[in-house]
Amino acid sequence: MAGIVSSLQFVNAQKSIVNELPPRLYIQGREMFLNNNYTGAENTLNEFKQTNKEKSLQLEADYMIAAGAYFRGKENSATILREYLDTYPESYHRNDICFYIGSSFFNEKDWAKALYWFNQSDIAYLSISDQEDYSFRSAYALLQEGNREEAARRFDILARNSNKYYEPATFYKAYIDFRNGNYDKSLETFERLKNNPEYKEQSLFFITQGYFLKNDLNSAINAGTNYLNSYPDNNNSAEIYRILGNSYYRSGNTNESISYYEKYLNKTDKPFREDMFQLGTAYSQANSPAQAIKALQFAASTDDQLGQASYMLLGQNYLKVNDNSNALMAFDAASRAKFDPSISEVALYNYALLVHKTSLSIFDQSITVLQRFLKEYPNSKYVNEINNQLASTLLSTKDYQAALNVIDQMNAPGRQILEAKQSILFQLGAQDFIDGKYDQAIQRFNACINMGNYDSKSKNESYFWRGETRYRQNEFAAAAKDYQTYTSLTNSTDSNYSLALYNLGYSYFKQKQYNNSLSSLQQYIAQEKNSQSLTYADALNRIGDCYLYNRNFSDAERAYTQASTRNQQSAEYADFQKAFVMGLQHNYNGKISALDAMIRKYPESQYIDDAMYEKSRALVMTGREQEATSVLSQMLNKFPDSNIAAKAGVLLGQSYYNTNQTNQAISTYKKVIERDKNTEEARIALQSLEGIYRDINDISSYANYANSLGSGVIISTSRQDSLTYLAAENVYMKGRTAEAVNTMRKYLQTYPNGQFAGDAHYYIGIVAYENKDNVTALNEFNQTVQSGNSKNLSKALLHIGDIQLANNDTQAAYNTFKRLERVAVNSEEKNAAQLGILKTAGASGNDNEIITTTTQLLSSDKTSPEVISEARLARAKAYLNISATNKAVEDLTKAATDTRSVYGAEAQYLLADTYLKAKAYDKAEQQVLQLMKQGTPHAYWMARSIIVLSDTYKAKGDKFQAKQYLESLDANYTGNEPEIRSMISERLAALNN
Repeated sequence: MAGIVSSLQFVNAQKSIVNELPPRLYIQGREMFLNNNYTGAENTLNEFKQTNKEKSLQLEADYMIAAGAYFRGKENSATILREYLDTYPESYHRNDICFYIGSSFFNEKDWAKALYWFNQSDIAYLSISDQEDYSFRSAYALLQEGNREEAARRFDILARNSNKYYEPATFYKAYIDFRNGNYDKSLETFERLKNNPEYKEQSLFFITQGYFLKNDLNSAINAGTNYLNSYPDNNNSAEIYRILGNSYYRSGNTNESISYYEKYLNKTDKPFREDMFQLGTAYSQANSPAQAIKALQFAASTDDQLGQASYMLLGQNYLKVNDNSNALMAFDAASRAKFDPSISEVALYNYALLVHKTSLSIFDQSITVLQRFLKEYPNSKYVNEINNQLASTLLSTKDYQAALNVIDQMNAPGRQILEAKQSILFQLGAQDFIDGKYDQAIQRFNACINMGNYDSKSKNESYFWRGETRYRQNEFAAAAKDYQTYTSLTNSTDSNYSLALYNLGYSYFKQKQYNNSLSSLQQYIAQEKNSQSLTYADALNRIGDCYLYNRNFSDAERAYTQASTRNQQSAEYADFQKAFVMGLQHNYNGKISALDAMIRKYPESQYIDDAMYEKSRALVMTGREQEATSVLSQMLNKFPDSNIAAKAGVLLGQSYYNTNQTNQAISTYKKVIERDKNTEEARIALQSLEGIYRDINDISSYANYANSLGSGVIISTSRQDSLTYLAAENVYMKGRTAEAVNTMRKYLQTYPNGQFAGDAHYYIGIVAYENKDNVTALNEFNQTVQSGNSKNLSKALLHIGDIQLANNDTQAAYNTFKRLERVAVNSEEKNAAQLGILKTAGASGNDNEIITTTTQLLSSDKTSPEVISEARLARAKAYLNISATNKAVEDLTKAATDTRSVYGAEAQYLLADTYLKAKAYDKAEQQVLQLMKQGTPHAYWMARSIIVLSDTYKAKGDKFQAKQYLESLDANYTGNEPEIRSMISERLAALNN
């Protein structure tokens, strides 16, 4: 029994120990909490919670753990506190907890959440110390959230009732007064607080700002100076420098203003625009235009009056440093901004004068800007001067169409204006000629000539260029008449006099008036000073041709010899012709030797096939038939598409027969018959074949072969066939084209495979082509090619290629021009073929062929200047594609010399773009400025060049000029190409970010 009692006592003793342990851990934790040992309290209280069963103690323990997390600044204390509220929503610690949560967000500068939780707490239930903290923190958070009125009220209460927060509350109350514009009241407080080391710096800063905002400039200068003496380099010094610079400027002390503004600029990347305008003005007054420009670029804008005034002053300073292009941009921008009409007027006046003085503008606005001024400011004091400038500008403008429009609107223009009009009509005609608009060019030149003698030079030049235009249109008689008129009206010293004689000789030559041609070309030779020029050597060749056609062989040979020694590009033709003339003089051995020398010297010559053919003829004449057959075989293998292939085939067949190679002769004649059907050579070959079969007594084989040909080959031409066609051709030659087409079609119905079927199809095609019926024309020209008659083959191919190119059938056009290149009968057709190859090869990206073809084209003395520019541009693009930049630049530089041409304008753009991509920014800039100086009627390429200039300035770090040129382009460009507008808007958006 005693043992049981003892055991019970022991158990009871154990129970009492267990029951007493939790309160002790709780008490220890609470003491640690009250002693600010929050970590120890947390550990002890967590141990207590493991065995505690009392809810009230659990609540208290959790409160102290949560509050301790806040007091020791635990990172997730706000979360811990909120979890406590979620667990014990009715806790009597709720006000403290909400205050602590708000204070956690306050420490994180999350003002909105801080205020929310502060508002969840009733300040009356907080301790006195927490009440003060609550008041200050809530006031400060309200201030940060922009509720200055309530923040001021709370700071005011604190300043009157709290020792702890008296000075900070007083400071922030003064700050709010300052922000509300109560400068006198705030300054009084800041003056008092500046003696407190904790608030001295900020007080001095606000004192300086306060005096400045009150326009008490002397006090602001003194306060700012004191501030900088005490705090020479801190976060607020930039603003103090700005205030001092501004105050000194408004006080009239320019030097001190500049000094402090410069220090301000060293402290900030984004200065205030108003201050930069003042600094720019100060620099202007101090005659420092370069520095003024840098400052004003921060302020210039078309968005407000300050920006407009800045642009005006900027333009004036650009003039001082002779930067006319940027001065134009600035005056243009100032004139477009309408915030201050007086500035707009003066800016537009300066802009107009500068355009007239320098001929420099994005687009040739020398006339339009003057008209704009008269329209916008009809009562301006500058009207008389602008009118005088307009009259003068009409005589010198590059925007000829605009000038003509202005003159045509005048009621009674005086002689000076009529002189200008006649000159403008000539310039417009010349521009149309350059652009290939020949009909329009003729109209311009006619109008110029019909005006009489207001400007005799323009009238005379119109005769010359009308002759050029008519020559390009194959109107050789009319061209000759114009050249004759030009030479009769001008002196031999005039720039185009010699060229007129040369062209006159060619016009006669094209009409087969060889005596007249010879006379004109000889006059040209006597007049031309440069005997090494292409035209000089070419004229000698034509003189040789004239002698040749007149059968004056010795003089012809002498002329060809002279041409051969004058110019490399004319020598191959001259050497060939000289050899040909030797043959006409029965010097066959000399002819053979000369042709061999020519073939060795020019292995890639376009005359190689002719040279081999003529050599074979000379070999036949010297009885060397075997050698002749070898040469002819080589020629036909190498040049199967030559325009003389049929003749060569006939001669080869005859040579084989003469050398008893009968089978080879038969085979050769059959090739001619089958390949060149319906030609004179095919008929000769068939007749020769008949003779061979007769000689070998095999008429049946001949008959079988001839019958197998069917109607595809005409054995003999009927008299009726010939007369019917010639009658139709005669109608065409008289200009009765509609009647001629009907007659030609009747001929084709009667003789669908007649000897002249190819010619008939060609002339029907020409009429359709001239009537812009390209579908019919293409069909007829194809019939010409398929007829096998080579008389008009090359001409038909040229038209086919042009139509295919117009139809964007690039591959077909390429194939056509390649064939034309092989069969071209003269250098003009060969040039046309090569130009077509350039255009089509470019579309297919065949850069190497473009380079090769262009090089051949440029080596020809028959290539016209506008074709040369187009060819150089095409080759430059190809060089760029294969990264041969230096060669591209060389071609572009030459092509860019004449910006009247679209090719010259594009070359200018490509040069600038190439320099930009190579990071040669100065070269890119100068290239565009040069184009602006020269001007061009091709606005699209000017716009593209201006965009390159903007990109160049951006790459150089000059965003202001980059933006300025884009804005001017956007305002002045009248084109409607969407890509230009897109380029402008994208770049402006990037620059504004």
